[in-house]
Amino acid sequence: MNLRAMLKAYLGILTVLGLLMLSVPLIDIVYGEPISMLFLIVGEALILIGLLAGGLSAEPLSPLEALSVGALGWLTLPLISGLILNYEVGIPLVDSVFESVSGFTGTGFTVLTLRGMKHSIIFWRSLMQWTGELGFVVFAMVFVPYFYEVARELYGVERPVKIEASFYRTALRLLMTYVVLTAAGAVFYYLSGMTLFESVNHIMTTIATGGMSTYDKGYALIFSRAPITYVPVMVFMILGGMNLYNLNNLVSGRIRSFVRSEELQYYLLTVVIVPLIAFLSYILVEHYSDIRAAFLQSIFNTVSGITTTGFSIGSLKALKEPTKAIITMGMFIGSMSFSTAGGIKSLRLMLIFKKFRHAITSMIVPPSAVRTITTLRRVISESDISNALLLVIIHAFAVFTGATIISAYGYSFIDSLFEATSAASCVGLSVGVVSAHAQLGVKLTIISLMLLGRIEYLHLFLLISFLVNRRIFKVLRV
Repeated sequence: MNLRAMLKAYLGILTVLGLLMLSVPLIDIVYGEPISMLFLIVGEALILIGLLAGGLSAEPLSPLEALSVGALGWLTLPLISGLILNYEVGIPLVDSVFESVSGFTGTGFTVLTLRGMKHSIIFWRSLMQWTGELGFVVFAMVFVPYFYEVARELYGVERPVKIEASFYRTALRLLMTYVVLTAAGAVFYYLSGMTLFESVNHIMTTIATGGMSTYDKGYALIFSRAPITYVPVMVFMILGGMNLYNLNNLVSGRIRSFVRSEELQYYLLTVVIVPLIAFLSYILVEHYSDIRAAFLQSIFNTVSGITTTGFSIGSLKALKEPTKAIITMGMFIGSMSFSTAGGIKSLRLMLIFKKFRHAITSMIVPPSAVRTITTLRRVISESDISNALLLVIIHAFAVFTGATIISAYGYSFIDSLFEATSAASCVGLSVGVVSAHAQLGVKLTIISLMLLGRIEYLHLFLLISFLVNRRIFKVLRV
């Protein structure tokens, strides 16, 4: 292995982490609160180390080396943040690591008590989600000069879709689109009744489909004070669940290309059908007498689950099993490919549905009349469909395994399944299992599911393919 190249790429990622950490003492200064010294010291140290790493001569990473650096990053970045939070906030180490993993994976579970917390720590939670969901590799590609020359392969592992001629220009375009949507959302949130601090934090966690809030009661507290915020939050949750390629077309004004996306049609269909089923459950199963409240809560919570954002209004814990199962189904499906959202994604659902329809057609019409499976005039191979189905099976296996472990600690299986699906799909909705008082085994299980769900088992697939000396799996990294 080219250890020097791996070290250089890894230090490039740590440079981005250092730059982000400096925002914490800056927020402290703005709000006149005690300076978070460890964020300042570690942030400056990481930046200095990253600058020194620029002088290392190294060849570009190989796929296996890129895979290793990516895995190392996902394991150590939350740990570094967790150690600092452990010192700054004074919570147990497992809780601080849990919070950091939840932040960087864009899940949104929390074990912190935010009342009385410094503004900078609350902002750090939002920033973790905003950067973690787009990806540290994207930021490193743009802001660390030497990263592109040594870590192009790492970008190909994390974000393998090109929308420009090079990975650098692709990363820059993605970041610009991300920033534009974040800025626009902050304005709409502010105009609809949020404070400036609430607006910035909530749009960061909305567009990143993360869901962390500035309050212990979450977005529900803001909704109770400013109900009109429901509209822009819904809009940006749905946008956050969209394919970054489609969002680039939307922001760039290429509306025809935007609406032609077949996956977008499946996604929007899911966003309409599943929430309506949940609404019926709120009426028929939950027996809500207030139709307006049933509509607002069911639609919002289910869309939040599908987009894997994690905001909620009303009590999820009090829901009956059928309603929890519907929301769980939405979380399992998730949003679009190449987005910040989790779940199995609309593209895989579309491929499996098309394969099912193709199989049925093959049984009732002559072979000469059976058409190939296509999407946007591209023929879909059996390998593509098999890989999509494989990931769905692996995801389901992870969810059910996690739910089984959690239920062993005394929780009902439907609550355990809800929580495991929320973790593996990086959603953050909870029925009360996740808390500071949860058992250590529950927290470790949730941490594992969050990490696996965020990388979509990609590192596992690639590692197995290298170990058995076969061609790298053509996993649909979407």
